[in-house]
Amino acid sequence: MIIVMELGATEKNTEEVIRRIEALGFLAHPIYGVERTVIGAIGDERGKHELQQLEGLQGVEKVVPILKPFKLASRELRVESSEIDIEGVS
Repeated sequence: MIIVMELGATEKNTEEVIRRIEALGFLAHPIYGVERTVIGAIGDERGKHELQQLEGLQGVEKVVPILKPFKLASRELRVESSEIDIEGVS
């Protein structure tokens, strides 16, 4: 699951969401962007309905399910392009 934080979400809002994700047994993977923060919740898919409840927390814009493999590399999690430099070649 991906938790998208609102533009005006505070650091305290984000920390609370991360705390709740971890309390549910998921690994929280925050990505701090220029305009907004998104948090990947990685763990057992059977508990994903519990993550939907995070949508009611202050600072949360939406909770988006990820159904594809390779969630951490997904455009749904990280919208900006990645560039890998290997010995001077990108």
